[in-house]
Amino acid sequence: QADAGQADALYLLSWDRVEKTITMITIPRDTMTEIEVFGPSGESFGKSKDHISISYAYGDGGHKSCRLTEDAVSELFYGLPIQGYCAVSMDGITALIQSIGTLTVTVPNDSLEGAYPEFAQGAQVTLDEENTELFVRYRDTGERQSALERMERQKEFLRAFGQTAKEKALEDAGFATELYAVLEPYMVTSIGNDQFVKLMESAA
Repeated sequence: QADAGQADALYLLSWDRVEKTITMITIPRDTMTEIEVFGPSGESFGKSKDHISISYAYGDGGHKSCRLTEDAVSELFYGLPIQGYCAVSMDGITALIQSIGTLTVTVPNDSLEGAYPEFAQGAQVTLDEENTELFVRYRDTGERQSALERMERQKEFLRAFGQTAKEKALEDAGFATELYAVLEPYMVTSIGNDQFVKLMESAA
């Protein structure tokens, strides 16, 4: 679909229900793997090796896109069963920040420093509604593999968000449910509210 977009950032979560821990595996968007491709009329042309991020674009920007990307990730991990998916649009970034206030991150590399000196490598920066999207989305398209440097910033954002969300969840038992409701307008997922709360509890 012309307006489906691509999977800009991909993460596979491994949830240990016994130990109640979550391990996050990052998947670079330019990873080459087998994806299902389709023609202009929606007819499947079968599998072809391509960038994993493009798998999302062959869908509808909703559940079909998520299922295609889920299949591509499973293919990449040798047929690993995946029990659920969750896609959040870029518009949801502001909603995330609004749900917790501000975040303090440590800039992991110098990929932003040239254009935005305040994001020097190693600097501690406060993220808010004004600069969070810049931090997680910007990359120099003229630089090879700049998406990998951006991914490091995204991981730092998720680390800081997870830590703050953990603190809020411990203070307020209803925080996870409220967060799910905040994200719902920007989210396509096969994960229900109850499972989302359990995941948050494991992350905490």
